[in-house]
Amino acid sequence: MSKILFTASSGGHLSELTQLKKIILNNTSFLLTEKSEELSDSYIYQRVFYTNPINRKEKFFIIKFIKLFFKSMILYLKVKPDIVISTGALATVPICLISKMFNKKIIYIESFARIYDPSLTGKIMYRFADVFIIQWKELKKFYPKAKYFGGIF
Repeated sequence: MSKILFTASSGGHLSELTQLKKIILNNTSFLLTEKSEELSDSYIYQRVFYTNPINRKEKFFIIKFIKLFFKSMILYLKVKPDIVISTGALATVPICLISKMFNKKIIYIESFARIYDPSLTGKIMYRFADVFIIQWKELKKFYPKAKYFGGIF
């Protein structure tokens, strides 16, 4: 049984992540997500951690991103996951990069909403993820080494 940190921003990204319920229930599972989402399935995780929403177009983005990075470092040291699984978006990048610095396995699943073009988070995570999963064959031209398994819905 692995210790897995699942991470996703709120909304659709979190809904996609919740589709991995079988994996979540069969491991020691933690969740990092944004505060803005009401999480009805929180009971399936050992513990849920919240972060503030972040948007790269906001005025104080850099300051908020640095704060998120340090908060993610504290969370990493608390949880010490074996694997991090993310569906994006931006709020999940720091915890993935920190985990990678500690040689942990990163699995990134590009958003189901991305059919014809890659997301910014996907472009970043493609460089760092040990396993990069796409849900549409059309994305293979952007992510040639990606694994295609179809949709997780």
